[in-house]
Amino acid sequence: SSEHLLIRASTMGKDKKREAKNTTDTLGMSSTERILKRIHELYEKGLNPGSDGSVGLLSVAADPLLRLNIYKPRKKVNVMLIGNHSAGKSSFINWYIGESVQTTGVAIETRGFTFVTSGRKRDTLKGDATFAFYDHINGLSKFKGISENVFTEISTSKDRNFSCVDLVDSPGLVDGEMEYPFDVTESIVFLADHVDLILCFFDPIGQALCKRTMRTIERLNEHHAEKLAYYMSKADQVEKEHDRQRVLIQITQNLAGRIKNSHAFKLPTIYLPRDDLAVPIPNALEEVCDDIDKAIRLTVQKNLTTMRDDCDAIVAEIANARELNGRRRRDNASATAKGWALMVFGWTVLATLFYVAVLEACATKPVTTALRTHALPALATQPVFRDLVEGLLPDGGRRWFGVEHGGAIAMGVLAVTFLIIQFVKSRVWKLSPTMTKKDAKRLAGYETYVKEVKAVREELYKEYFKQIHDNA
Repeated sequence: SSEHLLIRASTMGKDKKREAKNTTDTLGMSSTERILKRIHELYEKGLNPGSDGSVGLLSVAADPLLRLNIYKPRKKVNVMLIGNHSAGKSSFINWYIGESVQTTGVAIETRGFTFVTSGRKRDTLKGDATFAFYDHINGLSKFKGISENVFTEISTSKDRNFSCVDLVDSPGLVDGEMEYPFDVTESIVFLADHVDLILCFFDPIGQALCKRTMRTIERLNEHHAEKLAYYMSKADQVEKEHDRQRVLIQITQNLAGRIKNSHAFKLPTIYLPRDDLAVPIPNALEEVCDDIDKAIRLTVQKNLTTMRDDCDAIVAEIANARELNGRRRRDNASATAKGWALMVFGWTVLATLFYVAVLEACATKPVTTALRTHALPALATQPVFRDLVEGLLPDGGRRWFGVEHGGAIAMGVLAVTFLIIQFVKSRVWKLSPTMTKKDAKRLAGYETYVKEVKAVREELYKEYFKQIHDNA
């Protein structure tokens, strides 16, 4: 009908708009960003994120037929910066993204956590809005006094690999009288579970050796040693080589007993680029960027592996669901056969009970007299029914093998037998729920769908390897 044509045309128009929007969104993306975004989409929106009815891997796994718990990989790498106050964490973030989103200075500027992320327009989020934006760190809100000290800065910068990274600026760590509005060490340890890389900055002029910084690093080394990277920041403030070496030795000695894998320990010197240096000072700033890039590459690999494992888990669960359904159908068939057998047996016992009850009723004097006086004469012309009635009447012999009240006993036994049969039947004849044809068709659709997702994963892997090859 014309109405259906209009609706279809409207739907197609919306799909084309979504497709055009998605194409526009991906034009300015790096290959790595596209891969991470695509993986995220496959989990949330499926193969055709712009189409109505497209379902992601999360929805497939959560189907009542499967009930499989999987979790979507994050589409950005999370990097946390820690260190004493004025160690240059905020300055590094501003330099990395090419925009001044963080306040810098000698004073203790950062007393809370600031998440710096890329977006389409410049914006600032506070407390609850940040927890809603980063739902995976919602547990951070359990720390008393932290909600008022958590912020998100959204920048439009496209510098370096910022579009693939969320940077977390932590409070500057100091000793002495400084009081934080929340438990800063425990908060950092909590966030360490949710980040991919932790950059530790030590200021050669400030309190690089402050006890709180060392205590925090020691706690992080308990479970996250592989995430930690150490740098002596602001190296340009120590112009003499022997002074820098002295500071590096002091920091190394203080860290030695607190870190794991100390044999692989590195402490490069870094500082923000400047042109007015009288003497060249080694600057490993690009190593920091390389560490971030490495974390991004590892995250891409990890996400692609996770997607493969989740697809395999869904396919295995589909096979399990089919096997369970087949087993239930066989069990139901067996239970039904046993149930019918018990039901027929029960009917037989019930019929026998009814027959014994009729015999007992006919053996009573009033019924016997009535049948002999009225029923038998009336059935004189119908010998078959007459013989039947005569068979019900006592013939003067001894019934029930001479057992007194034998009929009543037989009725009691038959009644109890019938009740037992009914009980056993209720226990045996229990049917387990099985899949309908519609359910089986849905599972088959999921299986085909997951195979298509795995094919897309292979294409993403090829794109990833091509990018590595091109950058080599």
